[in-house]
Formats: sequence, structure tokens, C-alpha cells
Amino acid sequence: MFKVFGFVKKNNNLSHDEYRTGHVGYHNSFGRRLKNIRGYILNVRSNRDLIDDYKNSEIIREISLNEPKNFDTQWNGFGQLMFDDYHDYINAKQATLDKAGPRGLELDHMVAKVGDDFNHLYSGSPFQFNVDETIISPVMRPEKKLFKIIQFIKKKNELDPLLYSSYLKGKYCSIFADIKGLKGLIINHRTSLDVMTNFFKADAECFSKKGIKRREKFYDCWDTIIEYWFLNPDNFFKGRFEKKLLSNIIIFEDKYFAKSFYREVDETLAVIPKRNIAPEFYHR
Repeated sequence: MFKVFGFVKKNNNLSHDEYRTGHVGYHNSFGRRLKNIRGYILNVRSNRDLIDDYKNSEIIREISLNEPKNFDTQWNGFGQLMFDDYHDYINAKQATLDKAGPRGLELDHMVAKVGDDFNHLYSGSPFQFNVDETIISPVMRPEKKLFKIIQFIKKKNELDPLLYSSYLKGKYCSIFADIKGLKGLIINHRTSLDVMTNFFKADAECFSKKGIKRREKFYDCWDTIIEYWFLNPDNFFKGRFEKKLLSNIIIFEDKYFAKSFYREVDETLAVIPKRNIAPEFYHR
């Protein structure tokens, strides 16, 4: 599975909820039809605040480590695109034979433009990057909305990347494996692979000095994202922050993390991820 994240900042002319509506509705209707796409998930930052809107939520502040100031001014949501390989990803924006016409299916050129709404929906180009995915606990989605938390982590500079990855996948995430109500846990390490060249136009904002500076500032805040899915908020707050677990978490984080902080996101599944071998033909 080749997995790409794309963080976006909303257009300044839109409210957060107007952006949400445009991304979930219009933009997703084209993104889900990208050629050979194998998974497409949109995550929009929740209107609820983990500290202000939940009881006993002061624990979030206590375990947040060096959270960067004004972090949420840099993003409003992020998509997750999944393909079988890099080639499929780079060639995903092609006119697709899936538009209903008077004589059957026709080529839909708007799919190649992913709705052509970038300038209306976003402020600048998405921050698009490849991730190395590790599934600690497969996501089991019931027929209702799950409570989803993402944890942004930046490792300490002196820690070897391979040791960091090993410790995170092993000791750290094993702490959470048996929490009641946990419905999924996935680690995503950002890689240095360039997934923006050949995907965006050469004159896109992301390749300008301003765009590069904006993106590097965002990347400096973290290098890993952990996704947690829980049945409900109570499972998260009661289980994730049980006293014995909490002490082990804090010891680990103080030793290995330079930064660690959390956000709730609302998840929309446009294409359910399929990690098995693709059939010769399927309609999404």
C-alpha cells in the first residue's frame, strides 16, 4: 500500500464549517474517483476542543509536550490517499471513464482536475507527503461515527530514527492495545520521498519560496502521526489515561519525544481502504 497524506488550510473566505462542507461534499465526490485509488479518507479538525469541551480533559494539557503555538492556524483538515504503488498515485489524475451519459459511460475530465476547486477551497497548496504505515490494531468501524484522535509526535533529535520507530511500534503502542473500546491504532511516519513533483503543476504555490517555507514550518512541528479510533470519548479518557498507564506513557514520552500533542478529527470514508490484491475490475 502506497499512502499519501495531504494537509490543507482553508481558503480565508470560508468559515471552518463552510470549508468542511465543500471538502466533504464537492471535492470528495471527485477525489474518490481518482484512477486506481484503493483508499480515500478525509479528516477534518473537529469543532470540539479536547481541553475546553470534555470533562476531565485537563489531562490533555498535562500530557501535551511542547505543543507549538498557533498550530491550528496552519491546517483545517487532511486527506489520506492510498494506492497500490507510486506509479498509480502519480497517474491518478486522469480523465476517468465513469461519467454517465446518453450513450453509456463517458470520460469525465473533471476527475483529472479533482473538481478544479483548489483555489476556492484552500489557501495555498496542500502539504502532501508519503507515510510509512504500521497497523498496530486494524480499524473496525461499526455503523456509526467513531471518536477519532490523532497524536502529533516529534522525536528527540539525538534519537536514532530506527530505534525510535522500534520503540514506538513496540513498547509505546503496546500500552494501548488492550484499552476498552479501542477500534483501531495506526502509526504513520512521514518519509522524505517527494510526492508533490509530477502530481502538482510546476507553477503551483507549493514550489514557490513562500510555499516551501510554509510547508517546512508545518513539518518542523512533528514527524509522526498516530491515529486512534475509540468507540466513544469515555473509552478514550478513562482507558487512555488510567493512572498506571499514564505513568508509563509520561516516562516514555519524556525520554524519547521532543513534542507530543493531540487533536480530535471527524473522519469521512470516501473509499474504504483495500490493502489486499486488487481485482481485475471493480467499481467504486
